[in-house]
Amino acid sequence: MPSPPSPFPKINKRTLRAGTELHRNHLSSFGAAQFNPCMGQRTRFAPFNDGGGNCVPTLYAATSREAAAFESIFHDIEPTSAFKTVRLATVEQRTISIIVPKRNLVLASLFAPDLKAWGISRSDLIETSKSTYADTGSWAQAIHGASPDVDGLIWTSRQCDPDQCIVLFEDRIAEDEFEIGDSLPVASNAGLLLELRDYGLRAGITIIS
Repeated sequence: MPSPPSPFPKINKRTLRAGTELHRNHLSSFGAAQFNPCMGQRTRFAPFNDGGGNCVPTLYAATSREAAAFESIFHDIEPTSAFKTVRLATVEQRTISIIVPKRNLVLASLFAPDLKAWGISRSDLIETSKSTYADTGSWAQAIHGASPDVDGLIWTSRQCDPDQCIVLFEDRIAEDEFEIGDSLPVASNAGLLLELRDYGLRAGITIIS
């Protein structure tokens, strides 16, 4: 995994329009638009510190409910696993939410052509295993530091293409800058659980009790 260059090169940006629905599959202990305050396991682009050494809270979302499921509850299941299963208790700890930004968001574009301009590819940054997350997180840190107008990052989901994933930075956009659409706990919504089961079955993944 190459280290981010310094000084960081030009960053291609995309605008996510105000009113765009974003989907989340998050622990029920978090609010629909609540940022993770640098807790829990390391992810591809979090946590990281800003230039002052302060950890930047982040929020992950996706452009579809299915992608949000594959990037959360189904994320760690390897394609080569003999038994692809997720515990029902794990799924029932989740809430499915829709959040809608009240303003346009500026996102650093991490699609293949944008990465090629930096001399890297999806296999370097997006399609790596969990063991590289400290390194991939350094790219989020570098982008955050190089471009103060960037609210977050956007890329094609590794788990559920062609849908897209987004990570947002709390020091650039606040929780109260979102409208909240649906926010449905899986444990009390049988129809939603069946929908998640169908998503899993598409990939040969079974939710077991």
